[in-house]
Amino acid sequence: MSTFNGIVAEFPDIRIDYFRTRPDQKPPLACFLSHVHSDHLQGLETLKSPFVYCSPATREILLRLEKYPHRLNFAKNIVESRKQTYRHLKTLLKTLPLETPTLLELSPGCFIRVTLFDANHCAGAVMFLVQTPHSSPAGEKAILYTGDIRAETWWVNCLVRNPVLLPYTLGSKCLDNLYLDTTFATKSVPYRQFPSKAEGLKELISKIGQYPADTIFYIESWTFGYEDVWASLSAALGSPIHLDRYRWSLYKSLANASKDGVPEAREAAALMGFKCGNHHSTGCLTADAKVRLHSCERKTSHCSVMDDGTNHTVRIVPIISRLEDGAEIGELGLGGGQGDLDQIHELELNDPEAISKLLSLCTSTVKDGELLRKMFMMLNDALKGESSRLRLDALKEVDATGDAPLQRLVDSLIAAVGKDDDGKDDISLQRPASTLPHKSRPTLPLPQTITFPYSRHSSYDELCTLVKAFKPRDIHPCTVDETTWSPAVSMRSLFGHLCSGNHFFHDALMQNTYEERVREEERKEDDENPNHTETQLSLPQSEHLQSDQFERTFYSAVENKTPSIERRGYSSGTNLSSPPTGQTVNNLPQSLPPERTHLEVEASSPTSRLHPAKRSRLPSSEKTTISKVPSAGKNFRELTIREWAYHAATDIGDMNWFDVGGLTCVKHGTNEEEELGES
Repeated sequence: MSTFNGIVAEFPDIRIDYFRTRPDQKPPLACFLSHVHSDHLQGLETLKSPFVYCSPATREILLRLEKYPHRLNFAKNIVESRKQTYRHLKTLLKTLPLETPTLLELSPGCFIRVTLFDANHCAGAVMFLVQTPHSSPAGEKAILYTGDIRAETWWVNCLVRNPVLLPYTLGSKCLDNLYLDTTFATKSVPYRQFPSKAEGLKELISKIGQYPADTIFYIESWTFGYEDVWASLSAALGSPIHLDRYRWSLYKSLANASKDGVPEAREAAALMGFKCGNHHSTGCLTADAKVRLHSCERKTSHCSVMDDGTNHTVRIVPIISRLEDGAEIGELGLGGGQGDLDQIHELELNDPEAISKLLSLCTSTVKDGELLRKMFMMLNDALKGESSRLRLDALKEVDATGDAPLQRLVDSLIAAVGKDDDGKDDISLQRPASTLPHKSRPTLPLPQTITFPYSRHSSYDELCTLVKAFKPRDIHPCTVDETTWSPAVSMRSLFGHLCSGNHFFHDALMQNTYEERVREEERKEDDENPNHTETQLSLPQSEHLQSDQFERTFYSAVENKTPSIERRGYSSGTNLSSPPTGQTVNNLPQSLPPERTHLEVEASSPTSRLHPAKRSRLPSSEKTTISKVPSAGKNFRELTIREWAYHAATDIGDMNWFDVGGLTCVKHGTNEEEELGES
């Protein structure tokens, strides 16, 4: 889900994919919309100016989207509903052709050059290349905003050879910044590599070919982005895809003709058909329900085929990927856009008094304490959101007036909590798929549900391929969770080796936030443990400090329990958390060099109570003061594993793992040794 605030530092007069008013920023002179997923539409419902530039398909779909905000009315004991659309933007939405540089005048004498490129994400989704004109007195600047993308290899290759982008991929020019879709930007195994869309479609077509000719298939398409799935299935089975009235109206709009009679949206022909002379060639979508393939909205479409209980229906469910053990990474809602193909019903939570009464109503109605707790948590999470709205799919079937009794709202909240428990897996980057329970496989020869990998967002390896093609000076992530951010997911850590610059502006901002969060966590720990004392560590000034004495002194001061790690020279099974008295390491000198005989931690520093690994993340000015440690080399004894672990954790010296030849770890119960090198 996009967290981008719309601000492009290199071009402060424009906004992209975020349209709420910001008091600390002057109003933009132009806005840009990459696609119609709801997480990119924030603020558009109240936008009055300026122009919003987008692709032809995005414009046509956006003007027909419908939302139904609901408001609590305890005086009438109902939930009031109203219809909300984006039709007021009809005169503000301006379309630009793809892959065609367009000069836009923001103000007298102020120009930018904008080019749109297909994003391989959903119908109408585009990237924006924003440049200063060649003759600009301020010098040449250029950024690429990706929006949401699937950076498959073939797609990146098309960008590399594109005439407009060629100077930035194979030429001498360099992007100042790459505003990147980082939905799955992590090195963890589940999100490092995904099957390509083509591989996923190949698997799907192979599976459906095993079913009888009269089988009815229902395609789960909860958002925009599965248009190629529809086209592939329609071609494979020779049947169009049935859509309900609302979804049909959205895609039918793509066929709206321009002045010369040719649809501007290039997706229109494959989906809705086109006219060739006096003949109309049909597309892969239809409003006729008497077909084998369906992707209609189940709750409100009243499809005659899907509602017929005698039909044998097989569900087709896209997933992100599948692990080696068969566990699947579910797709529903991950990356934004959940439910965007349906008429969206939302509860507005901007009246504190009404919310208080709603909580009282829930308390008096729901007797299950755990269920009530989950309902309160769901409402609390919605209140924390910027829009203060809660999706309520169970309120879709309202009465003729558009209103519903308050009890229906409580039932809807209960249903929403139950869906979280019994529906799709809760998958996020914070809960990787490897921790999810393995999906049990049906024993029937032909299962009732078919899954196939089809991610709408890029894997980490795919993002690396894109970044490597452009080698930008800086990268700005467009999907960031500030509450869990760490240096491990910084742009420097993930993509720094592929960039031409060394300074990452967003990383610097997040590092400050991260350090404040670490300090706050430590303060809370201190408050919870009032007897906790600050650490003061001073090693004896002895010229004959034995290695085991060093370890005993260090681990008596640091509050950290470590696993049993054996080092060469100790007998098998010896636990170094309590080293034998007087025992020394074989073949090592019995003393530390003078430079190593004193190590002191400033007790006055607020970071002295941090775990060594946490201290190492703080700026050098706040790290513990430790005397210089010479590099491993001639006339310098081999460090013990524990000494080296301490140095590595606290950033002492300038050595790395290979300076000491790697570490040796012996598994419990075995004598098998494994060399720990760079992963």
